[in-house]
Amino acid sequence: MVVGCRGLVQQDDEAVFLLLVEDLRGEQDALPRGDAFGSAEKRPVTLHQAVVVRREVKAAIQLIEWLRARSKSLATCTQHDIDDWLATDIWVRYLARTFLVWSVRNSHAHHVLIPIPPKDASMVLIERDQRWVHVRRLVKGDGVDTATRVAGLLLLLFAQPLSRTSQIRLDQVTRMEGGVALKLGSPPIELPPPLDALVLELVQQRHGSSTLGRSDDHPWLFPGTAGGQPISSRQLMRKLTALGIKARPARNTTLMDLSAELPAVVLSRLLGLHISRAEKWTKEAGSTRADYAAEFSRRGADAHT
Repeated sequence: MVVGCRGLVQQDDEAVFLLLVEDLRGEQDALPRGDAFGSAEKRPVTLHQAVVVRREVKAAIQLIEWLRARSKSLATCTQHDIDDWLATDIWVRYLARTFLVWSVRNSHAHHVLIPIPPKDASMVLIERDQRWVHVRRLVKGDGVDTATRVAGLLLLLFAQPLSRTSQIRLDQVTRMEGGVALKLGSPPIELPPPLDALVLELVQQRHGSSTLGRSDDHPWLFPGTAGGQPISSRQLMRKLTALGIKARPARNTTLMDLSAELPAVVLSRLLGLHISRAEKWTKEAGSTRADYAAEFSRRGADAHT
């Protein structure tokens, strides 16, 4: 177990970390609950959890190598060094936070901290299987209103943030021969069933839910409670949260999956995503896909030994 590394204060960074990695590698049936370096309590590990640990391990190795290149170590680095580390690369460097917390707690490092990532840097994901569980529930639609089903499916199939979904206009919807298209970027996307029929149902409703002054004279696919105004993204979020769908992690996973399949320029055009963001996602998806492949390979090898 990783907690067995706590007595290694006198060993150098590489030796400490190599032993920690070996301990993690030896966990065939379970990983620590909570984080990769903290608790000895166990539970069955999912593929996604194993990949998260793998990514944290990689980030920790990169931090050690980065410090060594500057003639520093865990024991001698300062908060200024850590701030420089965070300022000189993309958000994945925040993944070394767990290791640094562990290092301070076990006296390998002193008075340093990687903060919790800012919102635009966080990469919280859901299980890929869970994404499709949510999709199937919204497709089936038992007891779920049409607006919530459409917003959830746009999130889980096309990675549309609720802030954009709430602002979709009726003129973005186009009837096509044998289908319905929705303009999220350029060109419009042909919607799969039953999402196409659900969107048409919203178009045909053409009124808000306000008690007074109801009118079909508005441009919104998701009209709100105030006459002439769209629904708020917060309202949509509450509806999805009630179904167990967390918007940000769900969107992150959807974007990760789409980015692994589509070139950045295509992703940008179809989803209305800025090209720089699309390029960042495709780069990250390539790294994550390699991590998943490595974990699949390891599990396959373990199954045959």
